[in-house]
Amino acid sequence: MAINVSFNGATIYKPGSYSKTNIDLGGGFPLGPAGLIAVLGEADAGAPGAQEVNIANNRYQANQISTIRNKYRGGPFADCASMLFAPAADAAIPSGAQTVWFYKTNASVRAELPLATAYGTVRASEWGVGGNKVSVKNVLVAETPASAVSSASFAELTVPAGSFSVRVNGGTSTSVVVAGLYASYAAFVADVATWVVAGMTFTAGGSTGVATLTIAMAAAPTAHQNGWGRSFELIDGAGLPLTAALGMKHTAGLKTPAAEPSATLTLNQTRDGVSESDSLGGNVVLSLGHDGSGGVTSASVTVDASKITLTTNLGAVDLPKSGFAILKEVVDEINLASYGGWSASLSSTLYNQLSPSVIDEVVAVGALAATSAKPARLKKDASDVADFFAQSSMSSLEGQAVKGLPDALAESLLLGGAKGGTSPASIVAALEKFEKFHVNAVVPLFSWDATADIADDATDASSTYTIAGIHQAVKTHISLMKTTKRRSERQGYLSLKDSFADCKTTAGDLADGRIQLMIQDIRQADNAGNIKWFQPWALACLMAGARGGAPIGEPMTFKFLNCSGIRQTAQPMSTPDADIVTDFDPDLQTDEAIQAGLTFLENPQTGGFRAVVDNTTYGRDGNFVFNRANVIYAADIVAFNFRNSLESVFVGKKNTVSVADIAGVASTILNGFLTQGITVSTADAPQGFKSLVVRLEGNTIYVEVTIKIVEGIDFILSEITIQRATA
Repeated sequence: MAINVSFNGATIYKPGSYSKTNIDLGGGFPLGPAGLIAVLGEADAGAPGAQEVNIANNRYQANQISTIRNKYRGGPFADCASMLFAPAADAAIPSGAQTVWFYKTNASVRAELPLATAYGTVRASEWGVGGNKVSVKNVLVAETPASAVSSASFAELTVPAGSFSVRVNGGTSTSVVVAGLYASYAAFVADVATWVVAGMTFTAGGSTGVATLTIAMAAAPTAHQNGWGRSFELIDGAGLPLTAALGMKHTAGLKTPAAEPSATLTLNQTRDGVSESDSLGGNVVLSLGHDGSGGVTSASVTVDASKITLTTNLGAVDLPKSGFAILKEVVDEINLASYGGWSASLSSTLYNQLSPSVIDEVVAVGALAATSAKPARLKKDASDVADFFAQSSMSSLEGQAVKGLPDALAESLLLGGAKGGTSPASIVAALEKFEKFHVNAVVPLFSWDATADIADDATDASSTYTIAGIHQAVKTHISLMKTTKRRSERQGYLSLKDSFADCKTTAGDLADGRIQLMIQDIRQADNAGNIKWFQPWALACLMAGARGGAPIGEPMTFKFLNCSGIRQTAQPMSTPDADIVTDFDPDLQTDEAIQAGLTFLENPQTGGFRAVVDNTTYGRDGNFVFNRANVIYAADIVAFNFRNSLESVFVGKKNTVSVADIAGVASTILNGFLTQGITVSTADAPQGFKSLVVRLEGNTIYVEVTIKIVEGIDFILSEITIQRATA
């Protein structure tokens, strides 16, 4: 056996110097992203969450507030954007949410308009009632039928009898007998009247001295639907030239329309004053024909989704579209001698680089000609229409026909767009989608039952949600995500618009350290800049956004939030300000609200609106973690980052690593928390942690550690002794 060495997964025989590079992942562990918020609620526009391709991608950052408003246009989603990203009026909170995911719960419907002859359905791009403002109009320019016109003096019509043939659309030719030696102009007119060829017209005109003859295709009002161009061919009769048989200057060959059918499609959005319009179709792209050689008596072309088929009475040949990158390659293939009798051409070099997929799908278009003419004249009308709608910002065309142009249409509005309602099932669906990625907070934009929102015209009449159901669904979601296997701890920012007594009861029912309950309406600007009152869900957005924009562990206690008014009332939002009766006074009922586990703002004498305490709904005991939202947030960040950092270093590696190395990496991670101010240095734990124990058993690493989590200062207790002044 040859001498060799094993190194870096390779067996090396050739002498030389070899190396491998190791990446030390223990040198630093930056915190993963924080301030990640998932929001579920309603909007006037935008796709329902169930229609989003991947809700994890429906995320936005602070520089995209206008994008959010443009997508959702109105309703809670459009209004909450600035609340989440600019939640505070406090120097201690430098920013807001870092990333926000939206799940729209109301089942909006897009407006539609079916086009005639099942050509397709125009569907508004905008979800909801806004699509009802989109109109579509189609103006057709009709085909100018192919024709041949000539004239002659009556003396020139005194020719011997003869015949000529007419072939319509590359099909079977039909012979026309010319009587000749006309005794009078009337005899000429009478003879022309006897000529009959399906799809053709023969018109004699002029006078006794001068006669005219027009050979033309009959008008076809539906020619725009074909996807191919009509034509006819004049063929010399046996033994007698065409011009002699007619006594006129008609030349043999293929006759094509002076103008193919075309359309001008126009879309208008009357609400926004936006218009999109383009002239489409009317262009023959690929022409094909068979010259009748080799015993061929019939020829046609069929195009379907996957292939172009050339058919004669002797057999058929398939040209798979996937075998050709561009139309030029198709033409070059057909023009090979091996295709005996077939020929092809493109009407313009501009079409050379187009894909074969642009050709309209047609069935058995005639392709036979007496010469090298190419009567199978294929278009890309349907492709033009598809491109128009693909580039449209206001609508799409669903179920489009594969050939031709749509029928003429007077300007017509799309119909059926609706805001749609929110059901309990859509709430559950939203939370299930949020299970698929990590966030720090969940904020439902609901504060009371659908029946109250319907009365306030704040939701669709079909909505059926209840606020109790939403609260319980979020609580269950949070409980699920904190489990050992799900590994994605998060907090819930809930709200309730109800009497103060019922708010206290609800907080007691929730009783969860990861849930805060907001109960006050706030005054803020909506997405159009108008100052108005918002339900307590808006305060929940401010609190969640402020948490996401503050240093981890920073308490919201005494932090000023970005609003211009607070009130607590169970009255409808439509109630005039003068008639509002408040049910809770934060100056007089502070202890009662805190003891109940509510989160609320006050209006101190210095001005502004600040959080009184960073309270959770937990109330079973004085637990220093579960009673303060900032502490549990910090604890969740530590848990998430600690396990993920260890996972990235050790999982999937061989168990040859030493316990000391594992402990060193763990210490580095924990030191990072101290640097970030998430843990606190104490006398017994100067690095913010103590009692780090690591052991490695087989394929499992066991780590135990005690950390000193950051807290907020809630109380200052001073004892002052007063003494009498003495000399």
